[in-house]
Amino acid sequence: MESEGAVVEPDDDDDGPDSQPHDPRVVVTKGSPWTIDRGRRERWSAPAFLTKHAVEVRQVGDPVLHAPGKKPRLDKKELEPMVQRMFASMVEAHGIGIAAQQIGVPLRVIIIDVDEVGIVAVNPEVDYESAEVDEMSEGCLSVRGLYGMLERPLIARVTAVDITGKKFTIEGEGLGAQCMLHETDHTNGVLYVDRLRTRKDLFPVEPDEPGEPHLSVSGHTRDEMERATSH
Repeated sequence: MESEGAVVEPDDDDDGPDSQPHDPRVVVTKGSPWTIDRGRRERWSAPAFLTKHAVEVRQVGDPVLHAPGKKPRLDKKELEPMVQRMFASMVEAHGIGIAAQQIGVPLRVIIIDVDEVGIVAVNPEVDYESAEVDEMSEGCLSVRGLYGMLERPLIARVTAVDITGKKFTIEGEGLGAQCMLHETDHTNGVLYVDRLRTRKDLFPVEPDEPGEPHLSVSGHTRDEMERATSH
């Protein structure tokens, strides 16, 4: 899931998804999973590490993105190097989540990194979606230059195992739920553009200007996006 494009500049009193402080938008409700903790994040975000491990993110139309992934039958020693490539590629592309298919690996493995939570979910399954939905902007590292307005459940819960094989459950709200569902969709060969009601809900995104801070295009209301893109 992407945060590409400097299109939304929250007001000082903005209570939207990018405002701080806020409650955690993804929380572990059961288990104690292996995560991309602070130490790993620092090592894996270093320029030399990114240069070595980041790969080009596959784009819409690539067959690997449009077919369900396979359940991994790998141990931690085999999974961690792939997770490193996924994380490095996500960081390079300014993402807040990524799926293995997006780096060309047809396995059901995702990273959810809203608020730098660093969750790595193997074979994720959605086991709860709230009836209450919210329309928010949504972007994808595999659909460059565009964002869509899409309704997603306000709250979602996903069960998975970590790279050591331990089962856990996470719950997300707002942007957290959006990211969890977006990335789990990838494991089923589904992109957010496949869920749009109409192509009229798809809009272009201006790239970041050199020297300007990178801001998210995901998790905003239609009015926020329209105000930001009308400048």
